[in-house]
Amino acid sequence: MNKSLIFGLSCLALSACDQATDSSKTESINQAAKLETSAPAQPTTTVESSNRAGRVIFELHCAGCHDPGPAHAATKQLALVRGEDKAVIMQRKDLTADYIKYIVRDGLLEMPPFRPTDINNAELDNLATYIVEGAKAHTPEETK
Repeated sequence: MNKSLIFGLSCLALSACDQATDSSKTESINQAAKLETSAPAQPTTTVESSNRAGRVIFELHCAGCHDPGPAHAATKQLALVRGEDKAVIMQRKDLTADYIKYIVRDGLLEMPPFRPTDINNAELDNLATYIVEGAKAHTPEETK
């Protein structure tokens, strides 16, 4: 008898949960309609982009692969493919700022592309300028 009483009460409770009054259904529909027609919600916080220096961007995203020495994968690969004189990015006088920006955004071979959320456009400009100006300042005697 206890089992049938428990079963009956359970069924009654479940059926009561499933039913809603007509007024609450109408209210829910009206709220949904208001949400659909209202203007999209504005973000409550704003994200300000940073404008980090080219040196900081290079050290954070590039140096691990492009610093001088055989322990750096990109430098080692460039030495094999382009020659020792073009292995170190910071010493290459043949790179233009536009080319650097293109490669950073689109990637090249094993180098991944960097999205604007990783390096924003102002930071990309700073990075390209840092590399180009660093190469101009480089003299071959530094490597001896």
